[in-house]
Amino acid sequence: MGIRTEVVSSRGIVTSEQRLSGVPGLVITTVVFTFDGSKLRMLCVRDNDEVEQFHLPSLPYSPEDELKSLARQVIRSRLPLELNQLFQVGAFEKNESRLCETQKQVEICFFTAASPNDLEFVATSGLHQYRFLEFHDQMSLLDEHSRALADAALAELRRKARFDTVAFDFLAHEFSLSELQRVFEAILNRPLDVRNFRKKFEALDILVESPHRPRGMAYRPPRMYSFDAGRFSHKQSLEGEVWFF
Repeated sequence: MGIRTEVVSSRGIVTSEQRLSGVPGLVITTVVFTFDGSKLRMLCVRDNDEVEQFHLPSLPYSPEDELKSLARQVIRSRLPLELNQLFQVGAFEKNESRLCETQKQVEICFFTAASPNDLEFVATSGLHQYRFLEFHDQMSLLDEHSRALADAALAELRRKARFDTVAFDFLAHEFSLSELQRVFEAILNRPLDVRNFRKKFEALDILVESPHRPRGMAYRPPRMYSFDAGRFSHKQSLEGEVWFF
């Protein structure tokens, strides 16, 4: 798939000394998506503050590691983000040529969704090596291999968002239907019909209306809702998979 992988961590870059002869090095990469209210973003890192070239955060794997635990550590060893559900995207093989030998590396990629608070924390933390890049508009800032992994992660996010609750992880505990629709539109990168979207979620009956309304708005405040995991599980038990679009 890609031609280059940079692994940044306190544990260092995976080197030939860490590999047994004929056994590929194993790297865990985590793609962290978030939503800024209108666009899908992705957490990226750079090594040089003077160069606008980013890659995905990764860590080398060792036998004592548990895959999902390490996938969370990829982020939490750097930033105190509240990661929710974690999904495996797939495994990616790469040949890397160094001097007279060709070394193989296998990269296992996961993705997760970050909350609005995580987006704000990274934006205001002063840690300039980390940035939530706009997925579609700023992909050119990623190296080629990271773009390939990011595309695969987005495809899996879109697949999961059809029947899984991952879209709700992008929102605060209470949200409007318009906010929920914008999340799905950002994931799909296309508009959805407002009337059909609202009818769909009214029929699903998995949202609970809140008595609260946003304050300080010049127009009539929207109704606010929260996701009811119990209702969703009950509907799944009755109907099997519940499709959102």
